Amino acid sequence: MAESIIFRDRSKLSPKYIPNELPHRDDQLQYIQNLFKEAQSDPDKFPLMVLQIVGPTGIGKTSTVLRFSKKIEEDFANNRLTIKIAYVNLKLQGGNKYAIYRFLLERISPELPAQGLSAEEMLRYMLQYLRENMIYAFIILDEIDYLIKITKEMGIIYDLTRLNEFDPDKPCNIKGVIFIARSTEFYNKLDEAELSTLGKVPLKFLPYSIKQVSDILVSRCSEAFNEKTVGPDVIDEVSNITAIPAINGDIRYALDLLFYSGNLAESQGSSRINLEHIRKVHGQIKPTIMTEVIEELSKNQKYTLMAVIRALRVKKNQYVDLKEIRLQALEVIEEFKLRKLDVEDYLDDLQIRNIIEMRSLKKIGIHGASLQELESMLKKRIKHNDKDNNA
Repeated sequence: MAESIIFRDRSKLSPKYIPNELPHRDDQLQYIQNLFKEAQSDPDKFPLMVLQIVGPTGIGKTSTVLRFSKKIEEDFANNRLTIKIAYVNLKLQGGNKYAIYRFLLERISPELPAQGLSAEEMLRYMLQYLRENMIYAFIILDEIDYLIKITKEMGIIYDLTRLNEFDPDKPCNIKGVIFIARSTEFYNKLDEAELSTLGKVPLKFLPYSIKQVSDILVSRCSEAFNEKTVGPDVIDEVSNITAIPAINGDIRYALDLLFYSGNLAESQGSSRINLEHIRKVHGQIKPTIMTEVIEELSKNQKYTLMAVIRALRVKKNQYVDLKEIRLQALEVIEEFKLRKLDVEDYLDDLQIRNIIEMRSLKKIGIHGASLQELESMLKKRIKHNDKDNNA
């Protein structure tokens, strides 16, 4: 594979990459570490602690928590103790209580079979397994507000914040439960008991300022790009774009902007990213429809979005109706050799994710995004997933 003239390591721009240093999140990281600092010294006396973390997308919430989890794993290991971190992204692994608890059981106690157990029995067996094996655990539930929005089944927050009451006469080896959300709007769907156990004082992450975005990009570019391929003018432009209200300091958008601009520059044979590359890419991608958002979609959600895009491109209108999307779905089924695709089952979720707008079943649209670019991105992700599945 030919060496890139632009990129040193593309993976360093991925939302999944967590750098060793998190600029401008030291205070939040220190707060979390202080909250749990006594857990590793005497875990049996340390009570179950519940923490909420709230803030807009792309401002370091998940990265900070996962960086903390690495640190606490090291601290426990230094004390010759074992702690397991069960991180769950509820957009990816969520769905209902049973699916979430089964995932937790598999992460914390993979030796235990989940088949035939109820959701509550899985929690009880997990707690028993931890006690018997002298293992401790942390649970991190990301996108909890998304789950509460889409599920009709409540009680997950109540269960996980009261794990110490399953067997009140025995120690609870789960030392912390951390909930990550984009806002506190989901409070409206919780009952008083859940709100009481959750608490109403979250750790808030505020959007990055222009200067903070710039610092973060300088650090990340040094890892991702070859020397002298990204100048201060490009950093300034991306920082200013990222700080506008529509993007609100979302670093993921900034990294996407640099990634696609780098690809554009490379395709043109340029040895540097320039302002025109940045502006062209920014004009083609919608702030809310980024690589990570597409990666989070299930196969059928991707295919449904493909049908919506094609219906809009064929009709050349701002909105299309459900019938037109169904017609395009038939072509998607044939092209990708699907058994069936009931687009109605996935449109609501695409709307909740702010990918499409549904004013009614006759007015469905996508705004602020290049349909051609979005369709191209979808095709690449679908092909990439197919390769992974066949590997």
